[in-house]
Amino acid sequence: MTTNATTTPRAASAERAAAIATTAAPIAVGIVSPFLDGGAAFTAAIAYGGVATFTAMNYMGRIPQALADNLPAGDIAQAHKSPMFVSTLTTGMALGMGTLMGADGADALMGGILALPSIPGIVSLGWWAAVALVPWKLRGVLGRKPKAAPASLYGAPAPAQAAALPLTGAQEILKRWAEHVSHPQDGTHRGQELMVRTLGPTRWTGTITAPVGSSVTVNADTVSSVYKVDAAWVSFKAGVHAGERHVTVNLVAPAELDPATLAGAWKKYVSPSVMRGSHLEEVQKDPATGGEVAVVVADEDQARLVTPSQDDLAGALRTTTLLCSYAPTPGNPRRGTIRLMTHNPLEEGTPFPGTHVLKTSERGYVEIGRHVSGFPARIQFTDPVLGARHVFVAGVTGSGKGGLVQIIALADHVNGHAIIYIDPKGSSNPDIEDIAAYSGLGEEGSIQGLRVAYALLQWRIAESARLKMKNFVATPDRPWVRVILDEAHVPLSELIQHRKEARIILEALAAKARSLGIILCVVNQAVNADKLGGSTTLRTNVIQGGSLVMLRTDSDQQHLATTGFEGVDPGQIPAAWDVDRPLIYDETVQMQDPRSTFGLGYTLGPGGAAEMMRTFTLESAAPYIDPNAVAHPADWPDWELRDEIAATSILGEDDEDGDGDSGMLFGGVTVAKKSPSADDKILRALEEVADPLGLEVIYKHKTEIAALAGVAGSTFDNALSRLAGEGKIHRQMKGGKEVRGMYGIGAAPEPGE
Repeated sequence: MTTNATTTPRAASAERAAAIATTAAPIAVGIVSPFLDGGAAFTAAIAYGGVATFTAMNYMGRIPQALADNLPAGDIAQAHKSPMFVSTLTTGMALGMGTLMGADGADALMGGILALPSIPGIVSLGWWAAVALVPWKLRGVLGRKPKAAPASLYGAPAPAQAAALPLTGAQEILKRWAEHVSHPQDGTHRGQELMVRTLGPTRWTGTITAPVGSSVTVNADTVSSVYKVDAAWVSFKAGVHAGERHVTVNLVAPAELDPATLAGAWKKYVSPSVMRGSHLEEVQKDPATGGEVAVVVADEDQARLVTPSQDDLAGALRTTTLLCSYAPTPGNPRRGTIRLMTHNPLEEGTPFPGTHVLKTSERGYVEIGRHVSGFPARIQFTDPVLGARHVFVAGVTGSGKGGLVQIIALADHVNGHAIIYIDPKGSSNPDIEDIAAYSGLGEEGSIQGLRVAYALLQWRIAESARLKMKNFVATPDRPWVRVILDEAHVPLSELIQHRKEARIILEALAAKARSLGIILCVVNQAVNADKLGGSTTLRTNVIQGGSLVMLRTDSDQQHLATTGFEGVDPGQIPAAWDVDRPLIYDETVQMQDPRSTFGLGYTLGPGGAAEMMRTFTLESAAPYIDPNAVAHPADWPDWELRDEIAATSILGEDDEDGDGDSGMLFGGVTVAKKSPSADDKILRALEEVADPLGLEVIYKHKTEIAALAGVAGSTFDNALSRLAGEGKIHRQMKGGKEVRGMYGIGAAPEPGE
């Protein structure tokens, strides 16, 4: 209950009368109870049951504050709950002995002390000790003397005209303190003075000072009784010495005790379980989301914060994964940022503001959307020292990959970069085709586009060596070149006749293009090595050498990302925003259509921590395209021969499949090599898709292995069984069970590997 500044404290005489009644009740009942007839005894027992229930609940603090404030003498009952409870127990003993056993029972209880050391004497001694405890606890009230005259807050007689002046809030606080706590005769903590420091509508603070040579003993129960607030709302801090203590009295429930607030939910639900040993600092309103934002800090006894999963955090905060966001502070394992939203500002989308946001900054950054915090979502295209900064875009179909790639391509166009666009599907984005210097469309066109990019890379390597260029410097005739590879898994995994060539080209671009002005953009549904032709080298060089944007994709992707994506689970991004759906269908009520989360994902935010973001909404780049400003690598003299280059495999015409050697030359005669066996073909097929670093085993179904190896029928089945028996290949195991038809190269890993 909020303290009312005009509430008048209960008179000291009423409190003293209540103390006398509490002290005398057991003895009076013990004398009267033997003389009660049956009806009176029954009525007395019923009345006692009600009184006992009230005093027990009052003692345990189970009476609601609002009810206690409206009860007659409710403040006295709360202030003296302990002695009243003891008096109730001893009164009950006296009533029971007198009504059930008559005068003999009452005499045994009250006079049995004279028969010590008998058992009745011991019981009587205990009863009298409990009875005597009550006046001892109330000695401060029973020993008060009537006040001679009203006094002011400072102890001097109050002037007659002062009674007509209303007290200020601070004066009312001091008045109550002077009458009930520090009063030299009647105070519960005599001489312990209060100085009010601050006073606001929801709290006040002060400093308590004890007399010289004493320490402050005022507790929360005392303050609660005097100012009618919950004891949990009162807190203390030590002063500069034992005789000083600072007090804070909240007039309403503080945020850290209200689970409807971020601070309260964190203290009650999150810090005890999901993020143990953490607390919040700098809690403040977040205008962009209608919620709150705060800094998460590890407690003093904790070395670091544990990054929670998005699911666990949302569950603990009693919200959804789209309405909370946590980001660790890069470089400081003891701090992070938590955002609890009432609405997600990204739900409405972010309209494309114009090409000015696509202009590269001083260090080569470009805006691609907005983070949930309101900060721009940016990726780096170029760096003055490091050169090209690659980007990997991961997301399932419908997650917004195409929209993001269109923004990236338009940014390249705006900044005068040349584009080599490779799209195995052939028609993903016609607008990008219009601004690309070269477009490799369709399955065959995709490998042709890669060959053009590879030839440019080789020429720039030779040119850089000839000119001894350490860092790439762009000019109108020597522009940055963006190589966009959409659906990277197609040329790397699905095009059997070209996958080896594609892998060689892409690994070379990822490893060498950075300092030669060639920016690689790899777009795929996932970042798993088996989706990239088994090339962890490609994945590592692209992600470590630039930016990663994770849209809605497989949950398994999060552990393959770079530092900064801890706790991020792209698999938890729903396909649509939340829609309120009734439990029971009513055909008269129109159903709400869900809206897609197109473009929603994660990329590194300010300071280098992954943060929820959404890309700009750009239906078409056509209105922003300048056909006269489409750049091409004019520094490359073979640009005019790009079509011939695109038609020529880098592995040579003799071997489309990548062997590159049809025989061996002995004495001027070419002798054909011995044809590989079925075993050799199967092993070679698995080796081509294997992880070159050996960090993970790439498993393939036997139907796919048969297609890759070019072996079928019983020959294939016999060879597969033979290789498995020899330990050269092994079957995949999950959960202790064999996965039917799935095989990987080498011996089976030990359990736990």
